[in-house]
Amino acid sequence: MQSVFQKFYLYVVGFFVALMTSALPDEKKEVPSEVIVIVTMNVIEGNSKQHIAEFTQKYANFVDKTEPDTLGWSYHQSGNKVTLIERYKNEEANINTAKNISPGGIRNQLLKDQLKIFSIEKVAVFGGFTQKLIDFNSVTAEKLQFKFPFEYNPIISGTSKNAE
Repeated sequence: MQSVFQKFYLYVVGFFVALMTSALPDEKKEVPSEVIVIVTMNVIEGNSKQHIAEFTQKYANFVDKTEPDTLGWSYHQSGNKVTLIERYKNEEANINTAKNISPGGIRNQLLKDQLKIFSIEKVAVFGGFTQKLIDFNSVTAEKLQFKFPFEYNPIISGTSKNAE
């Protein structure tokens, strides 16, 4: 039979273990659904750095305001090369972008304007996508008459601070 002291001791120890465990940081979360798209582009001659900076800021602001599941949208320039890095919560968010740039989409005109500034070399897709995204991108590329390649790199493992 346990004494009152032993019961109290076990209760106190249990309470502190529970308290300490809840104070530990959450474990890192896997990101099986996050999709990252990297678009490699070249500046078309005649576009100034100022014009490029203004346009890319306008485009990024539009995406920020209209696509809540886009986690990140950033342009990076090195000489004549520009890299666009897009981060999506999941493939549905990326599909939403494809819908938005399609004919009749809310971002179709911005895409047309972008194609007057940059020529696209390739689009590389990384992350937790399925054949659904590959098929949707294929149909979208055909509608928009894209001639550049798409490259798909499925996730093996990873973590993200943005994971739910």
